[in-house]
Amino acid sequence: MRVQEDFPQTAVDTVKKLADEIRPRAVVIHLVGEKPGAIAHSAAVAEYLNAEPDFLAKYPELRAALGDFSGISYTQWEAFIALHHDIPLLVYATDKASAQQTHLDRLLLCRRYAIPIKNDTDLLGQLIGDLHAILPVVPKLTRKISGTQLDKHAPRVLFGRETELAALDAAWAKGTLNVYTLVAWGGAGKTSLAFHWVQTRFAANGWTGVERYFDWSFYSQGTGESRQTSADLFIAKALEFFGDPDPTVGGPHERGERLAGLIRRHRTLLILDGIEPLQYPPNDPQAGRLKDPALEALLRELAADNPGLVVITTREHLTNVEGYATTEEQKLDKLAKEAAVALLRDLQIVGTDEELHAAWQDAGGHALTLSLLGRFIADAYEDRDIHHYREVKFETADQEHQGRSAFKVMIAYERWLHSGGPERQRELAVLRLTGLFDRPMAKPCLQALRAEPAIPGLTDALVTLTPQQWNIAMTRLSEVELLSVSADAIDAHPLIREYFAAQLKREQPEAFRAAHSRLFDYLCENTPHRPDGIDGLAPLYEAVTHGCLAGRQPEACDKVYADRILRGTDGDGFYSTKKLGAIGADLAAVAAFFDAPWCQVSPNLTEGDQAWLLNEAAFRLRALGRLTEALQTMRAGFAMRVQQQNWKNAAINANNLSALEVTLGRLPDAVTDARQSIAHADESGDVFLQMVNHTTAADALHQSGQRMEAGTLFAEAERLQLEWQPQFDLLYSLPGFRYCDWLLGPAEQAAWRQLLNQPLSNLESQISECLAEVERRATITLKWMIDNEMSLLTIAFDHLTLARVGLIRAILANSLPQPTLDLPHVAAAVNGLREAGQIDYLPHGLFTASLYHFVRGEHDFALKHLAEAQQIAERGPMPLFLADIHLHRARMFRDNAELALAAQLIRTLGYGRRHEELADAEAAIGGSR
Repeated sequence: MRVQEDFPQTAVDTVKKLADEIRPRAVVIHLVGEKPGAIAHSAAVAEYLNAEPDFLAKYPELRAALGDFSGISYTQWEAFIALHHDIPLLVYATDKASAQQTHLDRLLLCRRYAIPIKNDTDLLGQLIGDLHAILPVVPKLTRKISGTQLDKHAPRVLFGRETELAALDAAWAKGTLNVYTLVAWGGAGKTSLAFHWVQTRFAANGWTGVERYFDWSFYSQGTGESRQTSADLFIAKALEFFGDPDPTVGGPHERGERLAGLIRRHRTLLILDGIEPLQYPPNDPQAGRLKDPALEALLRELAADNPGLVVITTREHLTNVEGYATTEEQKLDKLAKEAAVALLRDLQIVGTDEELHAAWQDAGGHALTLSLLGRFIADAYEDRDIHHYREVKFETADQEHQGRSAFKVMIAYERWLHSGGPERQRELAVLRLTGLFDRPMAKPCLQALRAEPAIPGLTDALVTLTPQQWNIAMTRLSEVELLSVSADAIDAHPLIREYFAAQLKREQPEAFRAAHSRLFDYLCENTPHRPDGIDGLAPLYEAVTHGCLAGRQPEACDKVYADRILRGTDGDGFYSTKKLGAIGADLAAVAAFFDAPWCQVSPNLTEGDQAWLLNEAAFRLRALGRLTEALQTMRAGFAMRVQQQNWKNAAINANNLSALEVTLGRLPDAVTDARQSIAHADESGDVFLQMVNHTTAADALHQSGQRMEAGTLFAEAERLQLEWQPQFDLLYSLPGFRYCDWLLGPAEQAAWRQLLNQPLSNLESQISECLAEVERRATITLKWMIDNEMSLLTIAFDHLTLARVGLIRAILANSLPQPTLDLPHVAAAVNGLREAGQIDYLPHGLFTASLYHFVRGEHDFALKHLAEAQQIAERGPMPLFLADIHLHRARMFRDNAELALAAQLIRTLGYGRRHEELADAEAAIGGSR
C-alpha cells in the first residue's frame, strides 16, 4: 500500500514519478475533499504526456474535457493515471467535495461515480463494504524466498544462545524495530546464530509471517583489512530478486534507495551477514561507518521505514544508523560456560566439568576456538581427554585480538596433520589452499591448482590424488567442520582462511606467488574476453587480485583491468563504471595494485601506470563519497605528475585537487592548489585546461571571500574560452555555472535581506541588470547544451541558474507567502542533478528547492529538502554545505541555535563568501558576533 505520506506532492516531483508509483498498484482509492492539493507543474505534465502520447485514448470524452491539462492537481492526476492504466479506481467524496465538482463531473464521463461519505467512520465502513470489489483484483500473496548463503559455516548443532534467539524473536515481533545488529568478534558464532534462527523459526514453519526473504554473506566477496569489498554485486542481485527492471540504472545512492523502496512493499526478512569488510576499520577516524554509499542508503532508508526487519552481523559497531530509534544493536557475548561444556561433550571430549570449564576460560569462551579445540582433541588423541588442551599455547594477549585464540588451535592442528601420515598431509595441503582465496573456492580453480606440475611445497601431495582420494579428504574435512563443501565451491571459515593466508605468505612466499600466478592464468584463459554484466566480470575482478598477489601487476593492469573490465579508457571505454555503475567493484580491483592504500602503488608498474591508477582510485573514491580518502590519493597522484614534469596531467590533478578541497572546506589549500593548476596549465600550453583551471581558481577565491580577484580570473577564463572555441563566446557547463554563481552573489544577498526585513541598498538597478545578464547567459547556454546533446549535469546547471534568477526576482518583487509562484526550472534542475548521479552538486539544487517552497509558504517541504541536503553533506563531509544548511534554516525560521551553528562553521572554515550574509542574519535574528 502507498499513501500520500509516501509520495509528498512537491514542486520537484514529476507526474511521471507519480505514474511510476501508481502503475504497479492493484487498486487506487481516490478520496475527493474540499481542497484539490498542489497543482502539477506544466513542465512535469509535458514530460509525462510526451512519454504517454496515447494518454486516456480509451476515454476520448474525458481527454477532450481535460483540454491542455492545466490546473489539474497531483491528487486529481492519480485518478486519471489509474484510468489510463486500467487500474481499478474507487472514488469517495466528502460533504465538501462540491468544491471539486468539475473534477467529479469529469470522472462521471468514464462512469466513475463518487460514493458520498460523512466522516472517517463512514469511510471505513464504505471501504469494508467495498472489499468484495477490491479483493478480486488484489493478487494472492506469492511468498518469495531466496536461497541462503549462511549455511556454509553453520554448525550441525547450535549450543546455548537461547537468550540471543529469544531477542531475535522479539525483534521480529516488535513492530517499531526496523534494523537489528549483532556485533561480535570473528568466530563468535554470529552467522551460526542467524542461520539457526532463520531455519528453526521460519523455514521449518513454512515461512509464516514472511512475504520475502533474502540473505547475503559479504564474507563470500572477500575479507581482510587490506582488501576492498564492494556491495555492487549484492545490490544488483537484490534489485533483481525484488523485481527491479534494470539494476544497473542510477548511481550508488539511487540504487540503494530504490532497493529499499522495493523491500518495503512486503514484510521482508533481510539478513546481511558479515558487513565489516564494508566498514571503516577500528583505527580509522570514521571507524564503524559504512564505506559503500549504496548499502548506506539502503540501511538508512530501511531504518526510517520498514514493515519487516533487517538483521545485520558484523565485527564492528555500525555507526550509520545509530541515531534512529527504530534500530537496536546487541553484542554477542562469549559462549556460556554450560553451552561450551555441552559442545565439548557432544564431541565426546572426556573430562570433569571443572576441567572443561578451565578449557572454556582459557579459550576466552570463543565459539570457533572451542569447536576447533574439541575437533582437534577428538582427531589427535584416542582418549579424547580434555587435559590435552594445555598443549595449545593460549596466551592472554590473544584475548585482545578478534579470534586469535583460534589461531593457536590451528597451529596445534596443523602440526598434528603434518605428522599424521599421507592422508593427514593431504588434508593439510587442502587447508593451505584456502589461504589463496578471500571467498569460497570454486572447484574449477581448485582443479587448476591440483594440476601438473606441482607447485613445490604446496600441492605436491595433491597432484597425484585419484578422485576417490580427493573425495575422502573433502569428506573428512567437512565432517570435522574445517571445510564446508557444496556442489560448486569449497569454503572455510574466514579466520581459517586468514590463518593460512598469513602463513603461506610468510613461510612459503615462492609457492604463494606461484599459486596466485596459476589462478590468474586460469581465470584469464577461462573467462570470455569481455563478458557482460557484473556477474560476467566477477572472474576478471578475481583475476586482478590473484595477478597482483603473484607480482604480475603490469599484466593485470593492462590486459585485464584496462582492456577487459573497462573495455578501454577512451570515450567508448569504462564499461564497468559507465554501463554497470560498478564503481565499488572497480575500486576493489584498483586497490589490489596498491601496496599501501591509497598512497603507494606497486613499484612493479611504470610511473605512468602508477599515476593513472592513483587517478582511478581518486575518481572512484570521490564518486563513492569517500572524499577524505580521495584527497590523499589525488595529492599523491599530483606529486607524481610534477616529479615526471607531465604538466598537462599535473594541471588536471591540481585542478581536481582544488575542487575537492573546496568541497571539504579546506579553502586555503584549495586556493594554493588552484594557483598551481593555472601555472601547470600554462606550462602545458593547453588552452582548454587554462580556461577550466582559471574558473576553478576563481571559484576557490569566491568561496574564500576574495571576490574581486575571483572576478578577474572569471573574465580571463571567458577570454580563453573564446580563444579555444570561437563559436561559443560564453563560459558554459560547470565553468559557466560557477561564473553565474559569482555574478548572482550581490543579488542573492539582497534577496535574503528582503526576507529578513532589512533595508536594501540603493543598487536595485544594478541588481536588475545582474539578473538580466545571468538570465541571458543561462538561456543561451541551455540552448547550446540541449542542441548539442550535452550531459544531464550540464543541462541541470543551466536550469538551476535560471531557477535562482526567477526566485530572487520573486523575493525582491513581492511579499511572502507566494503560493501561486510557479518556477518549472526548479523541478528540472533538481531532477536533472539526481539523474546525473552527481551527489556533490545536488545540495545546490536542494537549497534552491527549499527556498522555493519557503517562498510558496510550504515550510514542511522546505525543511525536507534541507534535511536531505544535510544527509549528503554529513556523509561527505561537505562542511561548506553544512554551513549553508544551518544558515538557510536560521534565516528562514529565525532560529538562533541554527545561526550559532552556521556562525561557528563559517568562521572556522574561513568561508568568506558568507561573512556579510552572516552579519546580516545576526543583526536581524539577534545572534551575537
